[in-house]
Amino acid sequence: MIDLENSVGAVRPRRRVLQTRVEALLVAAGPVHHAVAGYGGADLADDPTASVLAELGVSALRVTPAPDAAEEVLLAHARRVHASLGCRAFIVASGDHRFAELAGMGQLEVVAWDGQPVAVRLEDAAHQTRRVPRPGGTVAETGEAADTVPPGTGVGAEAAAPVSAVGGGVRTMAAALLAGIGVGLGQRLVDVLLPRRR
Repeated sequence: MIDLENSVGAVRPRRRVLQTRVEALLVAAGPVHHAVAGYGGADLADDPTASVLAELGVSALRVTPAPDAAEEVLLAHARRVHASLGCRAFIVASGDHRFAELAGMGQLEVVAWDGQPVAVRLEDAAHQTRRVPRPGGTVAETGEAADTVPPGTGVGAEAAAPVSAVGGGVRTMAAALLAGIGVGLGQRLVDVLLPRRR
């Protein structure tokens, strides 16, 4: 689970900053059942963040901006998958103390940037805290001070495709779709040119 504002920094980060930081968090998390990112966003018509997350295989949980709204939606998601799917392994990219409650549902791991503040309560509750180097992206690019930016996550039990395979999967899917369209058009052309015998 990725607390996006806590781990990336800006409310609307630049595409490259968002992509490189989320990719780094996914790699640090390792194989997961699925990955979700919670963030606040008011403009429903224009949400490039959701698009970037989708490209990376991360489900977007966007909420109306409010204090602790992203944390609440992520915790609600964790409770839901725990109750309905029996999920008991949680990897959280955030320094927020509220995620400490996940330790009561199973194994809690925290992924945080080197030098990122992590609440003592969260660090004490976590079975493991992994520190990773923050990828490129300056304060000017994110609009946030570097020490306010924390990490990302996923809820884990089963292995997912590695991050490098996600981008390749999109290209492969697009190629397969185009090939399928070509085959369909070819069949239609044959039907028109060579009528069937009865």
